[in-house]
Amino acid sequence: MPKRTCLGCRTKRPTGEMVRICLVEGGRLAASASSNGRGVWICRNKACFEAAMVRGKVERALKSKLLTDVQKQLSSISEVLGF
Repeated sequence: MPKRTCLGCRTKRPTGEMVRICLVEGGRLAASASSNGRGVWICRNKACFEAAMVRGKVERALKSKLLTDVQKQLSSISEVLGF
């Protein structure tokens, strides 16, 4: 299984232990390992999601300044995942 680096803690882990957040049409974020396009990987724990929510970190990783409500979207994704 391939390994990816977590945006929150910078630890390399197998993709099965992580969540991929990607940029989809309209500048929205989605949690999907199969979507095309630029994405970031985050460990499946609350601490890593909170670290990834640091101002500008996701936008910088996705190389997009067009995201509007990134914090709200990440919060929604973390709630769906049960954090």
